[in-house]
Amino acid sequence: MLEPLPIHFNEAAHRYQWQPTGEWLAHSVTQIKGASMADSQRAALDRTKHIWEPRGKTVHSALEAHLLGLGPVGLEPLGLDPVGLGLEYGEWIKPLLNHPFWDQVDPVAVEYRLCDLANSIGGSCDCLLLEKSSGRYLLCDLKTQSSLKAGCYSTDCQMGGYLSMFCQHHPAIEISECITIWSRPGKTFVTRANPDKCLETWGACLADFQANHLEVF
Repeated sequence: MLEPLPIHFNEAAHRYQWQPTGEWLAHSVTQIKGASMADSQRAALDRTKHIWEPRGKTVHSALEAHLLGLGPVGLEPLGLDPVGLGLEYGEWIKPLLNHPFWDQVDPVAVEYRLCDLANSIGGSCDCLLLEKSSGRYLLCDLKTQSSLKAGCYSTDCQMGGYLSMFCQHHPAIEISECITIWSRPGKTFVTRANPDKCLETWGACLADFQANHLEVF
């Protein structure tokens, strides 16, 4: 497992601090990728936040405990058994934790805090994984959705943000793929993206933010 970087995360304020200097980073990956969001889309997210936020936090916590090998010890505070039964979000958690993808990889970092000091940006990737069969590194993000019929959307910008930070702090680690895990009620599946494309998308997103949205934030 990678040693954590000296980054403190204030969850309530959603802000990151670089502990060696005490600097609070001005922005987050989430903030930058969402800066150009339409007002109608932002309003829709705000209206449904009471639904998607607790679901996302609970499912992410279950995956974190699973990857860290905490088993029932890590899941009990969430009201979960090892396969996510007996909880409101069991429909999401059971197929997620039982997906065969996890048998193919070993975790290298889980809920890993990252930063880009030059641009004063912080972020947290869900996990970095090592593929057992090939020895390749996979950068992974988990998304929860409310319905089996929900559509996938591009995660390239967000993954590119995390990837760029990994390149800065761990240049010896070559990430071969960016993986998105989609968790829906009763179903989990995986999509894959090219790291170079993700970096390119992030670069364009960051440039747009600095050119058009920086003063707003």
